[in-house]
Amino acid sequence: MTRRLAQTSVVSATVAAALVLAACGASAPDTAGRSATDAAGTAVPATAALDPCPGSRPSSQARGDGLPDVRLPCLGEGPDVRMAGLAGTPRLVNVWASWCPPCRTELPWLQAVYLDGVDVLGVDAEDQPDSAAGLLDALAVTFPSVSDPSNEFARAIGIPAKPTTLFVSEDGEIVHVQVGPFASEADVRRQVARYLGVGTP
Repeated sequence: MTRRLAQTSVVSATVAAALVLAACGASAPDTAGRSATDAAGTAVPATAALDPCPGSRPSSQARGDGLPDVRLPCLGEGPDVRMAGLAGTPRLVNVWASWCPPCRTELPWLQAVYLDGVDVLGVDAEDQPDSAAGLLDALAVTFPSVSDPSNEFARAIGIPAKPTTLFVSEDGEIVHVQVGPFASEADVRRQVARYLGVGTP
């Protein structure tokens, strides 16, 4: 991991190693990042019934203990998101991909806490946008996601595997890093309450 994650993660080395073994590797299939094409060879845009991406502050200074200064396009509707400009509310930032089985397992758990009022932003990394949108539609996931086919965000922050979830405080500090999948929806809720101080039913 980079110094950025090493400073913020409270996962012990033993637990982190076990979680990484359960997670997907950093390398995507060879087709990652390529859009689908129609019969004429024209790129088909991804569509998903996602809520709009959050606004971000265009000129706020990036924090050393916060999200990297990377701008990513919204996977659904909404503006590009400057990740370092996200502040003002506690938030989960989940790095995932449609080709990653544990990511697919935990997306509905993240959707459940999102529906209960927790801000969630997905970062679909090393993936085909149309595949990502199709999976989100199939799982009835509506929390916003940004698209990162080149894995720029993960490289900038030193994320070793997918899924990885960053717990970001109201003022933009990364206060906890969950490397690998959550154990259950209840696990997501416990960690949200512990690290973000946000209660869910």
